[in-house]
Amino acid sequence: MLGAANRVHDELDDDLRSQCASLGLDPVRLVSSTASGGGPPPFELWPEHQEAFEVFHACRTQWRVVAGAAGAWFQGLDFGAVDVAMKRLGIPRARQREVFLQLQVMEDEGIAVLNV
Repeated sequence: MLGAANRVHDELDDDLRSQCASLGLDPVRLVSSTASGGGPPPFELWPEHQEAFEVFHACRTQWRVVAGAAGAWFQGLDFGAVDVAMKRLGIPRARQREVFLQLQVMEDEGIAVLNV
């Protein structure tokens, strides 16, 4: 289960701390509303979704974004980057279709959140 036992500190990794430091942000304040119960509840990542989660996380900076006068609109993930992530993460070819379909569900939810 993620985020249940040690609420704030489980969610702060070295990468997040480094990124926050470069932006002058306090990482504890960044995650504290979720970690202290003010956000979504902790969740369990089922083993059959682990690969899709890893690909989604690896592609976290690979969104196709359209910018205009009204602001930015997230269209979806760059599928070329998704293919690279699957190969680099060693997702077996026989599993790539299922992982891709799971990834599309996460992408749809990400679009809904990012384009609010």
